[in-house]
Amino acid sequence: MSTISRRSFLGSSSFALSMALAGVRGHGAAARPPNVVFLLGDDLRPDGLASLGNPVVHTPNIDSVVERGYCFRRAYTMGSMVGAVCLPSRTMLLTGRSLFHAQNEASGVDPASYTFPKVMKNAGYATLHAGKFGNSPKNITAEFDETVDPGQAGDVAASVTDFIVRRASQAPLFIYMAGREPHDPQYAPDSYYAQYDPAKIPLPASFAPYHPFDNGEMTVRDEMTLPFPRTPETVRAKLARYYASITYWDSEFGRVLQALRDAGQYENTIFIIAGDNGLSLGEHGLLGKQNLYEFGGMHVPLVFAGPGIPHGETNALAYLMDIFPTVCDLAGVPNPSKVEGESLAGVIHGRKRDVRDWLYTAYRDGQRAITDGRWKLIRYPLIDKTQLFDLRNDPHEAYDLASLPKHAKRVRAMMEKLGELQRQNDDPVPLNVAAPRPADWSPDLLTPEQLQYQVEETKRSGG
Repeated sequence: MSTISRRSFLGSSSFALSMALAGVRGHGAAARPPNVVFLLGDDLRPDGLASLGNPVVHTPNIDSVVERGYCFRRAYTMGSMVGAVCLPSRTMLLTGRSLFHAQNEASGVDPASYTFPKVMKNAGYATLHAGKFGNSPKNITAEFDETVDPGQAGDVAASVTDFIVRRASQAPLFIYMAGREPHDPQYAPDSYYAQYDPAKIPLPASFAPYHPFDNGEMTVRDEMTLPFPRTPETVRAKLARYYASITYWDSEFGRVLQALRDAGQYENTIFIIAGDNGLSLGEHGLLGKQNLYEFGGMHVPLVFAGPGIPHGETNALAYLMDIFPTVCDLAGVPNPSKVEGESLAGVIHGRKRDVRDWLYTAYRDGQRAITDGRWKLIRYPLIDKTQLFDLRNDPHEAYDLASLPKHAKRVRAMMEKLGELQRQNDDPVPLNVAAPRPADWSPDLLTPEQLQYQVEETKRSGG
């Protein structure tokens, strides 16, 4: 098929689909398919918004959407085989594929037939990628109609509002707004930093001066953005910067909401609010996203709001890769067969209680975890260590139950389930190694070179 004829075919297909959607939704203004605006935070924790229960941070614009939407309290990215968790996370999100299959997508070994932007574009949507280019595979970013990365301290909101002004009257909009906030150095204008007094910010419930064992990433860059041992003062200061950056990000989103209202499109817009990965900020003595704790690297906020979406929340286990098929269902767009994520539309509309019984997460070759929503097991193969937590009674994972005899049977059963889920997800990492290394760790083990690196990264990250 020639390039010209292929474009003609895609254009006619998009037009036909738009007409079909119009037939389903009726005539006139109601016939237009819903816009989709996806606000993705960089390192946004599951408690990073006021409307999700954070008593400190100010997020009135995002809250106005969340408070009328449907929240998945137990949403996660599946994991990462590299320290930069954002790249595999966004690759899974934009392909709807699981960790090890999305890894092939990022490398070009096994490209997906259809990606999120391609599917929406083929359905007649005008598509925009606004934010960091380096966090997504270039071949996927290139599939958006328009792409813009204004850089650190750049005006992402201006790019989005300009797109709304230019394109809202022409076609339904698919906007992927994925800027830099609140990733360190937690950028915000000075007026936002002034809103938060570090002395008044509470410490995390599971605060510790340092992590008591080697999880395999004790000196990764994120963990070197504050000195060891962590102190209440330094952690509170980092939290203040983090909250200020979120509040600035919220104000930028407010401009987008106003642009949609001015264009008469606010009421006909599906919103998705999410983070690409979580972040530890003093929990268990950690600072990064290279861990599998609940207030760590993989647990994220996830909210859907818009026409036909009820207000509510659920503890159903969800992945970020579920967003792609969910939006397809909510917008009336065909869902590609290669997508591995599960549509959450049935849960949102009360037709299903959940879409999976178990959730599996992974980080490099040293950490694996599973949970059924209450019980959670974390396995560290390289140091032959296992943790077990009762999330219902211990949501901050303060009490490791793995060594208690009464839980021995549960640990064995969950280890078997973990192996089963690894096989299902083509995870090749063994759960046991022939020569485990010592598990104990303390700051005394840092070398002079590592201490100097820590000084440099603390300055660079705003710590």
